Amino acid sequence: MSDSTLFALALDQLDGVGRVTAGRLLTHFATYDDLLRFPREQVLTRIKGAPNAAALVARLFDRQAMQPHLDKATALHEQLAQQRVEVLTPHDADWPNGFDDLPRGNRPFLLYSYGYRSVLAQPLVALFAEPPLSPEPFEQAQALVRHLLPHGIAPATGAANGFDIVVHKLCYAGDTAYPSLLVAHAGMAKAPASLRPTISMAVRGGGLFVSPFEMQHGPFAHDERERTLLQATLADACVFFEPKPDTPAWHTLTWAIDAQRPVFGVAAPDHPLPEQVHPIRTATDFDWVLAAIQESSE
Repeated sequence: MSDSTLFALALDQLDGVGRVTAGRLLTHFATYDDLLRFPREQVLTRIKGAPNAAALVARLFDRQAMQPHLDKATALHEQLAQQRVEVLTPHDADWPNGFDDLPRGNRPFLLYSYGYRSVLAQPLVALFAEPPLSPEPFEQAQALVRHLLPHGIAPATGAANGFDIVVHKLCYAGDTAYPSLLVAHAGMAKAPASLRPTISMAVRGGGLFVSPFEMQHGPFAHDERERTLLQATLADACVFFEPKPDTPAWHTLTWAIDAQRPVFGVAAPDHPLPEQVHPIRTATDFDWVLAAIQESSE
């Protein structure tokens, strides 16, 4: 375990330390010892405006008070290692750069991973769908995955429903296994029972399962929006199948447009896509997705 991981896990144990404050601390101080090398006034300046900032800085500089949190972080890391779960922080080489595009309130400072982290360095296409899908978009989604896999492009989905299961079966059902990525909307320990065989299959085939939430977190409905945002930031292009307004997927679609990410989609009945979305109507459009991903990942 790196000292940075220890510090991040310890911050996660502190009451009153939210994601934004922890992220700001980790931006300026890679480890707990790094922080202690600075005068208190400078540390306080780095988190100016944070709730109860003065009290937090006083607690951080109280080594005796911090030690139980550091010990708990060490024990947690050892437990996770036994479960083959690794923890990424912003100071790790594998930390996804795309997270920096998120608003601070949605930006994780810990990423739990199970499987092969090399998937994060591959070209990725994020696929968004909420069953039940109409038959044609469902077939288009599968055809798109089959088109992209031989080009080394890994699909990134949620880890919640039958659509996700079908996508990942396409990656591992043939003679050649293609890595894929699953993004959880809760802690890894709370993955739906119906998805666990798919997660195991993906990891055995070189894939990766990730979550920004601690192991026992959730599931909560409001975290679905965070999952879709995270999925989008990890990918080089986003494809939405029958997205509907006022849903997490639609919110992420809007974010991806504003962030100038390549966005493609199949419209839902009575819900036209924004004009900035490249529509997928035929297999010819799959090459547009491929070209966008290749350009984005260069």
